[in-house]
Parts: sequence; C-alpha cells; structure tokens
Amino acid sequence: TIDLGEPAGPRQVLSGLAQYLPIEAVRGARVVVLCNLGAKKLGGVESQGMVLCAKSEAGLGFVTPPDAAPVGERVCFEGFPGEPESNPKRIQKKKAWETCMPDLATDAEGVACYRGVPFATAAGKCTAAIKSAPIS
Repeated sequence: TIDLGEPAGPRQVLSGLAQYLPIEAVRGARVVVLCNLGAKKLGGVESQGMVLCAKSEAGLGFVTPPDAAPVGERVCFEGFPGEPESNPKRIQKKKAWETCMPDLATDAEGVACYRGVPFATAAGKCTAAIKSAPIS
C-alpha cells in the first residue's frame, strides 16, 4: 500500500517492480503515483494507481518527490494549468495516458519532465536516479 495523504487511507498499488528492485528498496520509498487512471486488476488483485519510474539500460528508478514535499501533494507542470481529470472513464476514452507517456522522461540531471517541463511540487522538482530515460 502507498500513503497518498487521502482521507480514505493508503491505496493498494501493484507493480511489476519485483524483477528490478529488491523489496527493501520498495518498502517505505517516497514515490510519484499516477492516481486518476482508474482501478485495474492485476493477477486478480485491484491496483489503484501507477508508480512512475525511469528506466534505461542502466536500470530502473522511482520518480521521487523532493524530501520536503508533503505526502499526497499534487505534482504540477508550469504552463499546463488546470485540475486533473477525476473521471477514469474519460481518461481511458481519451487515451490520455497513452498520449502523455511518450513525452515523459528524465533529463540529463535526472529531473522528471513532461515535454521538457519539470514535475514540480511547492518544495521543488521531482527526480529519478536514472538520467536521460523514459518514464512509465
């Protein structure tokens, strides 16, 4: 489960990270989670979000918020105003994830970006240990 600071409590989020990261690296990690895709069953178990990671031949690493960012703070992108879509069916219908994913990557410093614009919180930019790599 991942605590996203929501009144309903932590969300159950499943991933295929076991083949890349030991459980010790996953447990308790601060991560950026895509929350409005809608729940999906993976192996018969419901997952309520997607952990974002940068991946390259060098390995895989979580996209992480700044240490000072409070749990559950929304990530924003300068120049892309607006509220997140709250209806997962609309997101699926518009193929929003499939449209955005090719534009997600870390830069040469490991800053997570959408179309070259950093993932940002009030505390600063989100980063990943894997540099110059796609995010999914």
